[in-house]
Amino acid sequence: MKIKFLGTGAAEGIPAINCDCNHCRRARKEGGKLLRERSTILFQLSGYNMLVEAPPDIRNQINKYQLDDLQGIVATHATYSHIGGIKEFEYWPTPLDFLAEPNLFEIIHKEHWTDKLNELMFYIPYYPGATLSFGQFSLIPFAARRRHPIFGLSIQNGKKHIIYTSSTPNRLTNYALCLMTGADLLIVNTPTFEPPKEDHITLTEAIELKEQVGAKQMVLTNINHNNRPHDELEVYIRQFPGVIVAYDGMTLEV
Repeated sequence: MKIKFLGTGAAEGIPAINCDCNHCRRARKEGGKLLRERSTILFQLSGYNMLVEAPPDIRNQINKYQLDDLQGIVATHATYSHIGGIKEFEYWPTPLDFLAEPNLFEIIHKEHWTDKLNELMFYIPYYPGATLSFGQFSLIPFAARRRHPIFGLSIQNGKKHIIYTSSTPNRLTNYALCLMTGADLLIVNTPTFEPPKEDHITLTEAIELKEQVGAKQMVLTNINHNNRPHDELEVYIRQFPGVIVAYDGMTLEV
């Protein structure tokens, strides 16, 4: 399996609009790995290329990385920063699956859906805790938030087990912790560096989570401009074996 991180920024991206913080100033001046478009991940699975999230930046990402082979899109949020680019797929040339939990889909349908998407997309509902089998791989969604319909993903591809936590707080369900235990790869959204941050797990808390669940490898993504710049994060995580900070365009083989 290949995993490509098309975008690795949080809701505002880096540089954030009209922001004069040191992180954003450096990103405008130096570019490179300091630049982050909003988070999107492409899972290249057995016979099925699956895009997780469709942020407002998705058109630029598709053109930049020449993405032309796609079978399905998985929605984990209804917020603009995670699904606001879905209308760009009105112009996708081939039919696509669209996977979302029913309540989540109801919100997305109300706020973002169009008649053209209805013609192109085949809606496939998923349910927390229920396995969705694709033959050679399977997907189990799990609740990432209590008050909002946001979902993480557990992906089993052959003998490899990958978790995408989505936008979870540090307080996880016991069920989610069981799914994460012993994962080959744990992908965690960590907008900020350290607590306090009640609504999202932070980078330092995510590193503790890796040890708690015994994950073999972890990728940190969804980085906020209030977090440390990429080069500083790379220096910091050297003390933690098996931890990687994602950057736009990064590809992993699992």
